[in-house]
Amino acid sequence: MAERRTQEERKEATRAALLGAGRMLFTERGYHGASQEEIVARAGMTRGALYHNFEDGKRGLFREVVEEIEAEIDVVVEVAAREEFERSGGMVEAWMAGNLAYLEACAREDVRRILFGDASSALEWEEWREIDGSHGLPQIRQGLEALIELGLLGEQPVEPLARLWYGASVEAGMYVAEAEDAGKAVREMQAALRRLFDGMIR
Repeated sequence: MAERRTQEERKEATRAALLGAGRMLFTERGYHGASQEEIVARAGMTRGALYHNFEDGKRGLFREVVEEIEAEIDVVVEVAAREEFERSGGMVEAWMAGNLAYLEACAREDVRRILFGDASSALEWEEWREIDGSHGLPQIRQGLEALIELGLLGEQPVEPLARLWYGASVEAGMYVAEAEDAGKAVREMQAALRRLFDGMIR
């Protein structure tokens, strides 16, 4: 049993090293500029370790880096919304705090380069959309359902509205990610989303 745990720990350490090295190089050079050889060298591993831990080698590693970043953004958004709700007790303000946290995350260099720069080309478009939607849509859907239950939004089918807001959020994130002045873009887009949302609430 102890030996099995040791093997599992070694495997996790190898995966973590490869993910960390891949993430750094994908951020610095982009997916196409980062070679498998550079990734394994920076991780202190071999190509065999890369293919043993990630199906499709570099592509499989990139996909998991994308999943890792998406999960991190989920947490950032959830924490921001929860903290604002605990502070103010306002569901609308909590919703907007989550949106602001998302926009600020989109200004990060790894998010700009990996999610908005390379993900849609390094992965198939449908694959990228499935990954991003599996993270963004549930949060949006849950928030809208809460707003409807509180009477802040009128009774309506949630799914169409969630899809519309998700699409707006992706474009908002891309606007921030592509901006030369990311801080200014965050402020502009947060104000635009607030105007859009104010037109939706009762």
